[in-house]
Amino acid sequence: MAKYALAKGKPVPAKAIKSIESFEDRSPDEIGEDAPPRIRRDIDIAALVDVHGLLTRLIEPAIPQTVLLLYVEQKTETALKFLGPVSLVRQLMLAAVISLLVFVTLMASPFINGTKLAEDVLSANGIEQIARLIFYIGAAGLGASFTALYTANIFISKGTYDPCYQSSYWIRFLLGIIAGLLLAILVSEQSIQSDGGMLSNGIIRPLLAILGGFSADLLYTFLNRMVETFKSLFEGNTQNMLDAKAQEAKAKLAELETEGRMKLAQQLMQMQQQLGAEKTDPEQIKQQIDEILQNLTHAK
Repeated sequence: MAKYALAKGKPVPAKAIKSIESFEDRSPDEIGEDAPPRIRRDIDIAALVDVHGLLTRLIEPAIPQTVLLLYVEQKTETALKFLGPVSLVRQLMLAAVISLLVFVTLMASPFINGTKLAEDVLSANGIEQIARLIFYIGAAGLGASFTALYTANIFISKGTYDPCYQSSYWIRFLLGIIAGLLLAILVSEQSIQSDGGMLSNGIIRPLLAILGGFSADLLYTFLNRMVETFKSLFEGNTQNMLDAKAQEAKAKLAELETEGRMKLAQQLMQMQQQLGAEKTDPEQIKQQIDEILQNLTHAK
């Protein structure tokens, strides 16, 4: 981290450099700065932690894990080192080169031209159909490797690349190839080319393959919209029926409530007339009150 900070022009305190040197001890027989240091046994752990914390803050937003990985990869001897600073980038570069070779080779073949690409893939057969499918796979591989390399380069340049997520790059790469291939096969040119032919004949399917490889979310959105469309065909009538039944139940409940209120009003009016009479039978009044209470209880 100290070498990384100094290379980036960070102001590393001299005290921190001296503390780091005190943690390492070299034998007089070891010559050269690449000689592996031996960590001293009698070290101050608290001072080591303080220096580590200081260097971690100095190299932000880079993280120590990425700095260590770049240092180890720099010391690794490989013929493909010129392709990238870490193994993931070198592997993705190879995948991009292979996809490009496939794309260019098949484009120069007699199986691929504008007229044939404008046709449906299922209209061909044999070698011609296989050539078209591999051509779309190559196009999708270009898009997928482009976005993977672009994303990895951002994290590496910032020093925040985490090798734990290395597999996620390959997952997105394969998802991009699948998405690009399916979009090139499923989507027809007539469904997109509604602008009077601004896009030349036969370019839409390769473009869809590249776009699908670049963003697998494009296929997910396309398939999700199709699923929602099919669901609406079946759920629309069902929802309308449920809404109609709910409205009918509400109307019936309101009607019953109105009838109950009118009946209660009639009973109360009868009681009022009886109370105003000269001869009032208390038992009869009591029975009427009990009947009203019973009706209210059943209504609830």
